[in-house]
Amino acid sequence: MSKNNKIRLVSLGGIGEIGKNCNVIECGNSAVLIDCGLTFPDAHMLGVDLVIPDFTYLLRNRSKLKAVILTHGHEDHIGSLPYLLQDMVPPVIYGTPLTLGLVRSKLSEFTLPDNLPFKEIEAGDRIEIDRNLTVDTFHVAHSIPDGLALVINTPAGKIVHTGDFKLDREPIDHLPTDLEGIKRACAGGNVLALMIDTTNIERPGWTGSESEVGPALAEYFETHNGRIFITTFASNIHRVQQVIDLAEEYGRKVFLAGRTMLKNEDMARSLGYLRVPPNLIIPPDDLTRYPPRKIVVLATGSQGEPMAALSQISREEHRFVSVQESDLVIFSASPIPGNETFIFSVINDLFRLGAEVIYGLDAGVHVSGHAAREEIHQMYEAVRPRWVIPVHSQYRHQMLFRKVAEDWGHKSGDVVIMGMGDVLTMDAQGWELGEKVKSGAVLIDGLSIGGVSSSVVHERTMLAEDGVIDYVLVLDHTGDHILYGPEVKARGFPSERQNPQLYAEMKEALTEALFHNRMRSTAHQTQLRNNLANTLQRFVSRKLGISPTVMGSVIHLEPSAHQGGGGSRKKGKR
Repeated sequence: MSKNNKIRLVSLGGIGEIGKNCNVIECGNSAVLIDCGLTFPDAHMLGVDLVIPDFTYLLRNRSKLKAVILTHGHEDHIGSLPYLLQDMVPPVIYGTPLTLGLVRSKLSEFTLPDNLPFKEIEAGDRIEIDRNLTVDTFHVAHSIPDGLALVINTPAGKIVHTGDFKLDREPIDHLPTDLEGIKRACAGGNVLALMIDTTNIERPGWTGSESEVGPALAEYFETHNGRIFITTFASNIHRVQQVIDLAEEYGRKVFLAGRTMLKNEDMARSLGYLRVPPNLIIPPDDLTRYPPRKIVVLATGSQGEPMAALSQISREEHRFVSVQESDLVIFSASPIPGNETFIFSVINDLFRLGAEVIYGLDAGVHVSGHAAREEIHQMYEAVRPRWVIPVHSQYRHQMLFRKVAEDWGHKSGDVVIMGMGDVLTMDAQGWELGEKVKSGAVLIDGLSIGGVSSSVVHERTMLAEDGVIDYVLVLDHTGDHILYGPEVKARGFPSERQNPQLYAEMKEALTEALFHNRMRSTAHQTQLRNNLANTLQRFVSRKLGISPTVMGSVIHLEPSAHQGGGGSRKKGKR
């Protein structure tokens, strides 16, 4: 088979991890980017707001990129697209109406070119990339409407990308995953590879239906006499619809808390994905017009995001809403791995304020949007590929999938385990993992569009864990006389008032280090400052067992600036 008929899959994110799905499929001189997502920082990424893929490979191969195809509108599939568009604009960006609606909503926060090349598609459409590359689209059920699976047709065979999916037998919008359509598209056995969502491979059986959540929530609407707060992903339009329907049924008004919730409700309603009765949603001024039993607050913050509405409410910092003892708060979402600390902090604060809080899968108020093991098996049987690539999952999911696939009769060696930066080359005869490409995480802190380096995050961690020391020394121009200081201030451990002996010893260590340093004049100011900082850091490390960041100032004054200044200290007289 010719080199042009080999297929390359380049993993820039979402394979071997959960979040920032971003993968390139190449056939000859053409390439398609499948999704362009982001993820959220863990507790160790101090001051970081978002984590996006490293786009170096895409930028270096921009002439190859013919299209971006977005499978659905979740942040981990569309969230980094605005950052990519600041550096390059692909020829065309495909997505279903809701997906592109969510993208356009995000782009309003960025300065980008007008008339970006968006093209709306519907499930069932065929996308013509070039004569060697076409893509058929199929509807899949997920926790957001308008999800797509893709069958990518190449001279080497078909590649199936499931997107995020579940085989919901009673979806809210009555649009189940088109498993039969996918099966027909794969008939004939020419399926080279299956890229399959294996997030829930650890769960046996089937994932619960979204239609099961409504009745579970209805029990609380029926029995609770105070206000009901419900937090969920703002993009989970089906869940939002069920809350709105229950509010209408039980005579409650809905207050939307959180900018993303407001934006998504407005956009989904305008596109016809959300039905909202007139006057059901109320403005902030109307919150006090209704008794608590007539109010539902639908809030962002299900992942404990510090600036989200529910987090602000839990800290008593929200402009319009404060928690009362009769309030019930329902977490209708499952934690994204890494967010548990933030979520339980919010839950604890809500309990402290007197609210009753319902959370956890056992409560029945949430179901996953991802297929469990039996559903994954059915998708696998419908496609019957040569090679299988588990995606949108962590390494433990990938390895478990490999074991499970063996039980289904698939050879272990035909399950390809990939990580970020891996390049998989394949055709009908086999596959190989070759060279890695530049990849990884770019950290965004809101002020730095270009990203935050890992060294900056490391410095922030050091400051948080070990504190910072600042010293000041004023010397004459020769460096032989101390005119002022040393003064030492510290943050992150006891103050001078609490431990005067420690500060006296730190000052003595600085003074001794100064006069043991032979290069003290103005010409050696930078080196002297660094030497003093290193001395002080070593001293504190020996004394306290920590390694603080040391910042210092050494100032040399010319003779005219300190003439007649008594009390200066000379070398050797300390």
